[in-house]
Parts: sequence; C-alpha cells; structure tokens
Amino acid sequence: MLQQQLRQHQWKAFRRNPMFERNLAVRIFMYFVFGLVAIEFLSFGFILDTFLLKVGPYERAIDTFNSILPYLFVLDFIIKFFFKTNESMQIAPYLSLPVKRNKLFNFLLRKEFTNFWNFYFLFLVVPFALKAVTPYFGFTASVLYILLFYFLCIANSLLVSIINNLISKSAWFYILAGIRVVYPFFLILACKIDLGDYISRLGELFLNYNVWIYAAFIAFFSALWFINRLQMRDRLYYELQGDKVDKISSFSSLSFLDRFGVIGDFINLELRMILRSPRLKQQVVFSGVLIIGLFFYMLYAPNNAFSKSGPFILFFYGTFAIGLMGLIMGQYLFTSESSFFDGLAARKISLFELLKSKYILYCSYSLLVTLLLLIPAFQGKISGFLLLSLFFYTIGPIYFLIFQNAVYNKTYFDLFDKGMWNWKGQSGNMLTITLITMFIPVILALILNSIFGEMTANSFMLISGLAFTLGSKYWLKWTYNRFLKRRYINMEGFRSN
Repeated sequence: MLQQQLRQHQWKAFRRNPMFERNLAVRIFMYFVFGLVAIEFLSFGFILDTFLLKVGPYERAIDTFNSILPYLFVLDFIIKFFFKTNESMQIAPYLSLPVKRNKLFNFLLRKEFTNFWNFYFLFLVVPFALKAVTPYFGFTASVLYILLFYFLCIANSLLVSIINNLISKSAWFYILAGIRVVYPFFLILACKIDLGDYISRLGELFLNYNVWIYAAFIAFFSALWFINRLQMRDRLYYELQGDKVDKISSFSSLSFLDRFGVIGDFINLELRMILRSPRLKQQVVFSGVLIIGLFFYMLYAPNNAFSKSGPFILFFYGTFAIGLMGLIMGQYLFTSESSFFDGLAARKISLFELLKSKYILYCSYSLLVTLLLLIPAFQGKISGFLLLSLFFYTIGPIYFLIFQNAVYNKTYFDLFDKGMWNWKGQSGNMLTITLITMFIPVILALILNSIFGEMTANSFMLISGLAFTLGSKYWLKWTYNRFLKRRYINMEGFRSN
C-alpha cells in the first residue's frame, strides 16, 4: 500500500511540474530511441550464438560470451555513469509521518528493478541464453543465467550510484570510476591474468548450480544495497542541516590553486562548473575518454581502419585528443556564464583574468594528455617530434582561433540542461565556424606534409605553435578588448533564454 502511494506521489510531482509538457516530450522521444535499440539488440541476440562460435576460442558460445562479460560491464558502467541519474525523491516531508526511513530508502532502491538502464542488455541476452544455454544445461539454467545477468546489471547500477554519491563530496573520487573502468585491462595487460578464461569457468560453475557462487553473489549484491542505503541516510542528514548542505561538494582538495590568486579561483570555479553541469560533464569527460581511447586504439591495434586512413586521421585525432577541453569549452567561452553574466559584469572582477584562467586550464589539460601520449612515443608508436608539434600547434594557433570565434557567440546556454548532443546555446554560424577552426589548421599541416614532407610540416606546426603560445598574453588581451566592444550585444543575447 505504501509503495503504491509513493509511486502516485512521484507521478503527481511529475504531472504538476511546470515543465510537464517538455518533460513528457523528452520521455516519449527517449522511449522511442530505446525501442529502436531494443529491436536491434533483440535481432542480434538470435544470431549471437552463431557469431561467437565462429570467432570465439571456445567450443560453446556461452563460454565465449562469459569471457567478454568484464568488457561488456565496463561499457555498461560507462554508459550509466554518464547518462543515468540517481533515483531520488524529497524524503524530508515524509519524516513527520509514521513511516520508517528504511522503507523510503528501499523504495528508491527497488526502482532500480524497473529502470530501463538495467533492461536494455536483456533484449540481447534473453534470446541468446535460450539458444546457447538450454541445449547444454537445460531451460532452468538458462532462466537462472538471464536472472544473474539482470542482477549484475542492477549491481553495476548500484555501484554507479555509490561512486556518484562519493563524487558529490569530493571530485577526487573520480579516481574510483577510473579504476572501475581500467582494472580489467590492468589485470590482463599488466598482471598477465587470463580474466576471460577465469570468468568463463565461474559462469560454468553457476550453470552447474554451484551453491558457493550463488552465495557469493548474494553477499556482493546485499553489500551494494546496504552501502547505497547508508549513503541515502547520510545525504538525508546533510539535507536536514540546511545551510551546511553546500559544504558536501567542494574543491577544497584543490586548495593548492589558492596560491595563484584570482587565476586559481577562476580555475577552481571553471572546474566546478564543468563537473556540476550535466551537459558539460557529459561532453568533456565522456568525449575525452572516447577520443583518447580511440587514439590509443589507433596507435596500438594492428591493421585497424584508422591507421589505413593516412596522416589526416593521425593529425586530426592527435589534435582533437590533445585539445579536446579547449575545443569543447572554447566555444562556450562566455556563454557558459550567460545565465549569471550580468552579475559578473556588475562586480569588480577582471574579465581578462577570467579569460586568462580558462586558457591556462585548457593548456593544462592539453599538457596532461601530451604527457600521457609520451608512453606510446617512447614505445615508437608515434613520433615524439610530431607529438610536441601537435601540442604547441593546439595550444597556439588552434586555441587562438577558437577564442576569437567565441567572442561572437551570444546565445543563452543552460548549464543544467542535459544531453550529449544538445545544440541549445549554439548558433548555426558558431557551429560552422567551430568546425572550420578545427579542420583548417589540420588541412594546412596536411598540405605542407604532402608537398614538403613530414619534417617540414612538423617544424611549421612547432614554430607557429611556439609563436602563438609565447604571444598568448597579447592575443588574449586583443580578444578581451574585442569582447568589450561587443559586450552589450552579447549580454542582450544571453538574456534571451
């Protein structure tokens, strides 16, 4: 009875929301997209066993599928980490009623069982399990295998919730998310553990009704459930503290930036804005992981499609991987503060210092990625001279062009709007100019590479990059003065939300 009433309350909150029509349209569209994904997964699930028998090293398709489960759940974790929101409700109003808090917490956790993010892989697994498991272990084992996979998806979701709650307290907990993604590859590449074979044997034990496997999974799932409930209780405690709630999420761990004065404060604020804005966090973090991962794949995977595409892919992906934060955030140079830009303009702060801090932050990101790419450079996968040239070419001429173009972007940008491919806050002209800015420098380097050779092209990128980098103080000042001349036009656009 209580569960039904709580569901009715949540539906009424959704129905009475002022943005009901918009939220309903978004839901209908998402259900349509998920329906298409479900149909594709269901179709592929019927032929997956035949495909795995051809390409897999095992005689049974289910063993091959079990061996790739660690990578499948890494993908599931990444998708949920960036796109799934934690289950939430206003619990405080119920505290005056004779309702136990644990019942409220369990209600939120039980919603994971009906969340589509825990269902979409089942459209692939159900037909596959019925075809691949039933002939060897029976129908009952195939049903249990489907239930195991379903509960593993929920466990992955609970783990995402735990890490997201920790990140809300300190950004350093992003390290935990990184460990969750990297550890299967670390065990295979660094520790030389055949993780796939180990997991396939555990899967076989499960299908043979091994009691210890069932007990271990129940204990693991119960632990995740219990930790989530403790975190909900902890979050509720902070909500009841009123003014203390703002102290939960802070960048106090980055207090070393305070020594840089106003520049450090602006960098801190920029990082907070990126991590707190769902849209910016999805674009910067998710795109960064994807692009850098593709670049490493291009360097290490033999005979891949990227390496066969010539120097354009190497130049373009190298530039995009090194300069990703600047390329994404540079187009929102001023519009990211559009919702409160009037307040910035009315205070005694230097917009030039704001501009300078953004450039330093983007260059710091580029430097970190370049240092990461030194690993394949030392292994001979990529030229060190090319890597150095791409770094200075990115933080020099390319950032210069991005910063100049951002001066003309005067559209309102909603920080808390969601969506990876959300074009709100971008005009058609700005998008076109941004794409031109990304491609023209790369095409110029390719022309020099084809006419004069790789050494000349790399030297041109290095020299021009050093010139623009060393002269950044002057062109940043020029950008600032150009914005001052347009500031009232831009601010009028910022208010048109």
